Formats: sequence, structure tokens, C-alpha cells
Amino acid sequence: MSKLPLKHIKEHPSAPLPADFCSNPDVAWTLPASYYTSPEVFKREVDTIFTKDWICVAHRSELAQANQYVTRDLIDENILIVRGKDNVLRAFYNVCPHRGHRLLEGSGNAKNVITCPYHAWAFKLDGAMAHAPNCENVEAFDKEKNGLSPIKVEEYAGFVFINLNPEATCVEDQLPGLQARLRKACPEVDNLKLAARFTTPTPANWKNIVDNYLECYHCGPAHPSFSSSMRMDCYRHTLHGNWTLQYSDAQSSDRAFKVDASVQDPNFSGFWAWPCTAFNVPPGGDFMTVIYEYPISAGVTLQNYDIYFLNETLTEDQQRLVEWYRTVFRPEDLRLVESVQQGLTSRGYRGQGRIMTDKARSGISEHGIAHFHQLVANRSQA
Repeated sequence: MSKLPLKHIKEHPSAPLPADFCSNPDVAWTLPASYYTSPEVFKREVDTIFTKDWICVAHRSELAQANQYVTRDLIDENILIVRGKDNVLRAFYNVCPHRGHRLLEGSGNAKNVITCPYHAWAFKLDGAMAHAPNCENVEAFDKEKNGLSPIKVEEYAGFVFINLNPEATCVEDQLPGLQARLRKACPEVDNLKLAARFTTPTPANWKNIVDNYLECYHCGPAHPSFSSSMRMDCYRHTLHGNWTLQYSDAQSSDRAFKVDASVQDPNFSGFWAWPCTAFNVPPGGDFMTVIYEYPISAGVTLQNYDIYFLNETLTEDQQRLVEWYRTVFRPEDLRLVESVQQGLTSRGYRGQGRIMTDKARSGISEHGIAHFHQLVANRSQA
């Protein structure tokens, strides 16, 4: 079992977990509360997860044209992703090699050279140095050794992923089979366009947010409008190594998704991808929502909640749906994870909670959490 002695949890709050932690989901308990609050645990996760694995940062549409760029905060880094004049996508640490000043902010269209605001060092979009003022008068100054520091970047399944590990292989190695299944759920994924983004510095640990996503046990009480569009009697959650799929037949509802009568067999697909991204394909298969998590500290996670449609000018129904996400569905989840994060530090919390896995692996079974916690435990051994 994954229930740890309370004495052990108190004496070793950030110790690596047993290799068989949550290996049997039928008798599983959650990660110890300290795993959601400890700076030491977070530091280990930075070293073993967030500087090693592929992290999704954007949809390809934000970087489709030459000179387009985005920046993203992740752990203690700011990352710059830019499409060059040669149409090649590249990523760099967003830091000038001279004195460390940040080069670009936000997102938009870069000029043909990126110029540091501090001392006007300039860099081509491929990261090579273009010019440094007065460099011709500095002894042994080597432009080739003063370019930007690169980061691995890859387009995968219509999205852009980055990896801080220079030895990393491809995204498919981390998430085998995800691209094919996601494209089946949303054949139009490459053509989607960003319609709305809700950015929140959420006061919750990244694993707390993943836990919330990986079960629909809370959907009935906490998401009544979402549940009205789901056929909960056929809701299922299947596990595929480093990704999982929540799937349900769907139905039209005035409270959530209005499904056009032309849509045959409407359904919902919710993909979680290790370590911290969720791709949702609502009924109809022609739009998506994506939850991007960017862990900042043990207790804070920056989140982008993005909504994508095929058309740029939204219909009234699409505008209504965006407002539903903004004012109803999204706040429901934010309140949940913030409350849990606070409760994990309570003297009344016993250190671990029982994972509610049923034998049928029904729509309200929490076996997805047990699966995720076993992956986390495996990384704690690294």
C-alpha cells in the first residue's frame, strides 16, 4: 500500500518515495502533503522533471510566421521561442550573455535582430551575435562565443514543446502515441487559432492542479454545468504511460456545450500529458482548450488557460462559451485547487488522503491520480 506511517512523513517530509508507491491503485493513498508544499521537494522536481522533460508552451499558430515570438516563465527561467526568417523554430534562454538582461517581453513580432535594451548587444533570430557596440576595440572579443544559449524545441501534434535538457530526444519518445490519438480527436488541430487566454498565478502546487484534472469524481458536485453535457454513465479514463485519456459521449446542454445537430456521435476527449499539460477536445472536434502549467515554486503555478477555434471572428455561441469558461468553469477549478492547497497545511489533515479507485474504473474512479502519483514517485528516486 502507499499509506506511509505518519511518523515517517513527519520525520522525512521530502524523502524519496518507495519505488512501489501507488503501484496498486485499488489500495492507494495520495502523495504526502509535504510533496505539495516542500521547497526541497520542488527543487528535486526542478532537477529531475522540469529541466529534463518536454513541456508544452504554445499552439503552433502563435509561431506560424517568420519573426513571431513568445516568451514563457518556467521554474526560475524565462524562455524565448522565435520563428526565424528562414522559417526555422528556435528557443533560447531569454537572457543577454553580456550582463544577463532580459531580451524580449511578452509575445509579438521580433525585428530581424533582437537588441538588448541594456547595452544594445544585437542578435540574429538564429541566436548568433550580430553586433556589440565597441566590440572592435575590445581585445580578443569573439562574436561566435557570445551568441544566445539555445534550448531544444519541437512542434508536435500542432503544439510547441521545449526541453531544457540538451541531451533530450524527441517528444514522441516521452509521449508515445499521443499525437496520433489527439489528431484523431481533433483533426483540425493544426488550423486552430487562439481566441482567448486566461492567465492566473495560481496559489497551488502543480501536482495539486494535475490531481484535480485527473479525476471526474468532483465533476458532479463541483462542475454541474459541465456534467450536464457529459454522459457520465459512459465516462472512462484510460492510462497510456506518460499520458492519459478521459473520454465520454456528450450531449447538448444550454448550461455548457451546445452541440450542433449535424455532429454525429458527439463526445469529449481530455488528454493529460506528463508532466503538466491538459488538452481538451469538447463535443464537435473543431475547437480545443488547453491548460498550460508553468511551475514557479512549491506553492505557485502560473497557468495559461487557452481556448482555440478555427475562425478568427467568433460567433455569438462561441462568445457565450468563452464567457462560460471565464466566469463559470475556470473559476470552479481555481477555487478547488486553492482550497486544497490551504487544507494540505492544516493540522487536521492526516498527511495523505485515500484515492477513491473502484474496480469498474468508472467515470468517477480516481485511478488516474494513482497512476500520476506512481510516475511522480518514480521520479523521486532519480
